[in-house]
Amino acid sequence: MWQLRKHTVFSVPGIVLVLLTAAYFVSFFAYIGVGVSLGRLVKHNEFLYMWLAFVGFVLGAQALFVISAYRSTNRYLYWTVPWIAYSGIMALFALCILGGYAGAADPPAAVWAVFWLLPAVAIGFYAAKTRRGYAVDRIMGIPEYQPRLVDSRGKALAYVALDNVFPWVTWLLGVFFGLLLVIQALSMANDHRRYGVPGTLVPVQTNNGEDWYKMHVWCHGYGPAERGDRNKPVFVLLADFGMPSTAMEGLAQGIASNGHPACIIDRPGYGWSEPGYWRQDPVDVTKSINQALSKYPITNPIVLVGWGEGGVWAQLYMQVADYTRVVGLVLLDTFPNMEILQTFALNRTTTLQNLRHMRSLGSATANVPVVHFDEGLESQMSRYLSNWRAVSPLALHRARNGDWPGFKPDSSLGRHRSLFRNNQYYQASYFEYGGTGAGLYQTLLGYVAPSTDAVLVYHHWPLRWPALRAESGSAFLSSGSHTRRDVAPPTAPASNSQLPVVIIASGKQLKSDCKTQGIFDSESCTKWQAFAWFYYRQQVEYQQTLSQNAALLACTAAVPEDNSDCDVDFVWRRPNWLAAAIVKQLFSQSTDKPSSSPTTESASATQAATSTPATGSAAESSLPTDATASESATATIAAS
Repeated sequence: MWQLRKHTVFSVPGIVLVLLTAAYFVSFFAYIGVGVSLGRLVKHNEFLYMWLAFVGFVLGAQALFVISAYRSTNRYLYWTVPWIAYSGIMALFALCILGGYAGAADPPAAVWAVFWLLPAVAIGFYAAKTRRGYAVDRIMGIPEYQPRLVDSRGKALAYVALDNVFPWVTWLLGVFFGLLLVIQALSMANDHRRYGVPGTLVPVQTNNGEDWYKMHVWCHGYGPAERGDRNKPVFVLLADFGMPSTAMEGLAQGIASNGHPACIIDRPGYGWSEPGYWRQDPVDVTKSINQALSKYPITNPIVLVGWGEGGVWAQLYMQVADYTRVVGLVLLDTFPNMEILQTFALNRTTTLQNLRHMRSLGSATANVPVVHFDEGLESQMSRYLSNWRAVSPLALHRARNGDWPGFKPDSSLGRHRSLFRNNQYYQASYFEYGGTGAGLYQTLLGYVAPSTDAVLVYHHWPLRWPALRAESGSAFLSSGSHTRRDVAPPTAPASNSQLPVVIIASGKQLKSDCKTQGIFDSESCTKWQAFAWFYYRQQVEYQQTLSQNAALLACTAAVPEDNSDCDVDFVWRRPNWLAAAIVKQLFSQSTDKPSSSPTTESASATQAATSTPATGSAAESSLPTDATASESATATIAAS
């Protein structure tokens, strides 16, 4: 009967195949261990090598099966033609992956694919020899081999299973995973060919100076003239969690078209920035951003523009980096932490009680609810990112994140999509979330001063963040480019910072009318109303505690750029309008006196206590119904 005969294993081809198969087997588990390690980011996604090793192991096992069948007494090998065809397919896959990753500037992955060729060729070679042996048997009148049931029934069934089950199962595994690897390799090579690095890769030092990696800095409108004008501020844009620099390219171009240079920075692993080789630490990342700005070099004063989580990075920058050069701060839909806000606002079955309790607290001495991270939610998100990180080399995610309606600029949509489909995207997201998602906010908590904390406690607000440093903004103010607004905010923060701050909230998040949100279920509506209220209060508390020179703007009107209300995607769908609004508020309206009347009927619950709103109508039901003029201090951004 068929068996793995000793002259199969001890032949030169057999020894080589056994060693190669064993190497793939060990490498497969070794890369799993490295891939799941939380100790560091890796330059190349180790799960790519894991899948390459997995397919290599399958090929090696198949080659040993075929060569042993050929050398066995009975030449026990059915399906010789499929084996030959499969050999050609896998050899072609190896060549495609070799070319794909070589074209994608990933030589190690290309080298791994080369070793597929040996077992793939061996499969075809020995399957062909077996088929030729069958032909000789027919010519000589020897009947083709049929399973002999002379041994025990168990052995015979095992042999039949090997000949019928093993080929089909392993063929499916090899072709399925091999094809996915080929699609990803060729697609990445095509992306690499079409989309070069648009900005500059700047080397930065981390891990106490022991490691280097490169961060991507992409500037618009920052030429010799702007470099020469040392009083001209440069806008530095920091994207939301999971977003590469292309998501803010339109906004950077819009700011540049308004006469101010703008630069975007990719955090480690995103866009074109290399991963760092250390356990993600928010302070290290922030200092790396500061290094990249200095080494680019950007010598001008800077205005930090943070979108979503990028706004939290901007606040941490003000605490641990070169905050003296910062002359302005813009926060776009920024939360201190999305998960912690949702955990508190949407507290399962106690949402209404939670909400009413927050509203009913009547004194600064009352106990403020303590908000803890929802470990279940954090764990669920980490598992989600980790799972996609593991399968990212298989091209399964190429159909994801493909729909970006209204993305601006249109010419960059392909490049934007390509950044979500490479082998590093989910890895970068996983490490940033696990290392700095919750950690970023927790790190920021370490800089909360007692005076600022007292203000937040007085407002019965459970979340905490530090105010900006008291001396921040003095350089800009003394240069004559900006003057402090005449009217203090409703509750002046104790920091006495005069840094100009613009906080912009997307109006759709503020609307508590469930029908306009397409929500008709009562429980879902209750949750949404709670979230809208917390979201609004979050923006108000930011305005009242970050700086004495802060303005809160709500984008509640339809924007001409796409004739739609502002949603969370307004940064990349309405960049030109948003850029004009930011520049106008930060510079043109900085010295205006506040309006003494509500802006429109839809914003009747708010007054422009810190700036004069432009003319135009706002969308209806723009703010939660409980907002009052004394606590809002909100201007409405105009539609025109």
